[in-house]
Amino acid sequence: MREGEPLPLPGFLKRFFELWKGAGLADAYLVGGYVRNLLLGLAEGDLDIASPELPQEVARKLQCEEVCVEERAYGLGTVVIKQRFDERLYVYEYTAFRCDNYGRGGAHTPVSVAFTQDMDLDAQRRDFTINALYMGADGRAADPTGRGLAAIGSRLVEQVTEETLAQDALRILRMVRFAAELGFEIDGQTYACAKRYAPQLQDISAERIRDEFIKILLADQKYGNTDGVLCGLHLLKDLGALRFIVPRLEDGDGLAQNPNYHAHDVLEHSLRACACAPPDLEVRLAALLHDIAKPEAWHETGKMYGHDRLGAVLAEQALSALRVDKETTRHVCALVRAHMFDLNNDAGKRAVIRMIAKLGREQFLKLCAVREADFCGSGMGNPPLSAEKWRGILEELVSRDAPLDLRQLAVNGDDLMRELNLPAGKRIGELLQALHAYALKKPSQNNYKSLIKYAKIINTCEYKPEKN
Repeated sequence: MREGEPLPLPGFLKRFFELWKGAGLADAYLVGGYVRNLLLGLAEGDLDIASPELPQEVARKLQCEEVCVEERAYGLGTVVIKQRFDERLYVYEYTAFRCDNYGRGGAHTPVSVAFTQDMDLDAQRRDFTINALYMGADGRAADPTGRGLAAIGSRLVEQVTEETLAQDALRILRMVRFAAELGFEIDGQTYACAKRYAPQLQDISAERIRDEFIKILLADQKYGNTDGVLCGLHLLKDLGALRFIVPRLEDGDGLAQNPNYHAHDVLEHSLRACACAPPDLEVRLAALLHDIAKPEAWHETGKMYGHDRLGAVLAEQALSALRVDKETTRHVCALVRAHMFDLNNDAGKRAVIRMIAKLGREQFLKLCAVREADFCGSGMGNPPLSAEKWRGILEELVSRDAPLDLRQLAVNGDDLMRELNLPAGKRIGELLQALHAYALKKPSQNNYKSLIKYAKIINTCEYKPEKN
């Protein structure tokens, strides 16, 4: 075992170790991401504690005025410890030293667990050497694998054993995430194992894949690694993992585009557009998926026309397969469907206002961001003039106090049902959309009397929304 130089611990951790020692328990250690981040000088991570003590003993001995211990899974050696210190609550996950086996097939829970007194054996069950570092009350980092501190120094993600990725393929995505968040390289043998076991991702639940994938899409936000998103997406592609996350994206690999507008094939453009997008999950998902239907459109017609409408359908399928929540899915699909709007910057003011009315202010601003990411990801360096124009029109509407979404209308559905003697239903929604478009064009008419008057007029005819 190798030990690093001692690091100063924050006050709450010093007190925790004092309480632990006072309870007569065997030495405890911080382990995992918190230790890694302390050594890297990064923001603190999750508080994970390990020791040879069984969880029942921890629960029996550690309970006191400052600490509460809650059962999590005694069979896995785990309890939750809550510490009150300086008017704050700190939550730790405690797990006894153990050996475990996940078997094959990607199950999240180990098929067998055996408790041990040996830190070295406990370290062997962990995923990567940078996460198999332990720190006791003295602030020294213990390195049971003998490779963790070196990996920190070399900025390398390295598996603990050759079985690390084979036992739980989700660790492949965690590996990619750590590389993307931290700006680390991946050890050669670890990379080769990840590529070999990537097909086992199809055995992992969609929810677990979704959660890791989202973290990769927002990797630059964790520790400020600005290249993190593109790095992560390229790793997923090169490892053969992307096809088990969003299979349709792979269809764009090698599919060339018009060189007057694109320097990259469809897949590379999509990855770069996503990386160019601001750190909003809906915008990044829309940027990633905006051209998802180009391959199918091309193979069916020899052209890419209509890929925006088909893309909304395929995006919905992809997000549903990942169990992304319905609201996010709906918003992303609306952005994909609208991403070709005013592509040549020739739409008039009225058309832009109709799009604002259709999407609402927040989603319209996200469409602006998708357009900018689309241009950025093209690799051609052309400015997205349409997005600049859209924002100018939006700012003008704001200055005129125009209602930028339905909530700002002077009337609501209940008002229309009462004044027009109509039942709840589709017609009310159509009338509200018509009133919204009308008030956007004429903000001075956004008052109860004027809108009810206009609603009575258009209710006598079949309302059809104007096409964008």
